[in-house]
Amino acid sequence: VSTQSTGDHVVGLHMRLALEELFYAYRVNLHLSGHYHSYERICSVISGDCLNPGKSTTYVVNGAAGKFLDPQEYEPYPWSEYQNCEVYGFQRITANSTHMNIQFIK
Repeated sequence: VSTQSTGDHVVGLHMRLALEELFYAYRVNLHLSGHYHSYERICSVISGDCLNPGKSTTYVVNGAAGKFLDPQEYEPYPWSEYQNCEVYGFQRITANSTHMNIQFIK
């Protein structure tokens, strides 16, 4: 559901239409993906509306290790909670039987 460029935005909208109901029906809390040369975290969202965490799927897109490959800036969307296209970084995930912690490391 990347918000970065017109082409990716259109692809993201089609993916959302195809997958969002399935994610909601099967109670998918988190969708992790890579592709874009930056980092973005999107709120727990359904039909473009942010819900309380845990009520729908939260999306994280991370490709900041390839930041230099694409200088494009983000477009502001209301569901985007955090965006970073300024620095290189990676994602660190730690988990146990009850919690998951996701960090964007610059």
